[in-house]
Amino acid sequence: MVRIERLNYALGGIAVIAAALSQPRSIALGIAVGVALTCLNFAVVSRLVARYTRDAARGDAGNHMLLVLPKMMLLMAAVVASLWLLPINAAAFAAGYSIFIVSILVESVHAALRPPQDPQPQ
Repeated sequence: MVRIERLNYALGGIAVIAAALSQPRSIALGIAVGVALTCLNFAVVSRLVARYTRDAARGDAGNHMLLVLPKMMLLMAAVVASLWLLPINAAAFAAGYSIFIVSILVESVHAALRPPQDPQPQ
């Protein structure tokens, strides 16, 4: 998850810089806002999953996954507010927000092609 998150930041940064240098303001801003929201969303999801799995390993599953609901509500509100209040291109916003899919795809291919590691002696 950490590698995907870092790849998200890197690819998002490249996309924002490329859009800022080559696209009109509404498209560049749409990509930037989409990238920012997807990076923030992925960071929060990553922390929630890490916390949930850590607590589940201890035997305390609890209700931690209920935190996903308020996170999703805030994300939906941020998307609606961004598209409604900011002068951004909706298609560019969707392209920027979808950068996490590219990050997951790149990491999946990298993991599949990486040679297997020897297990640690115990």
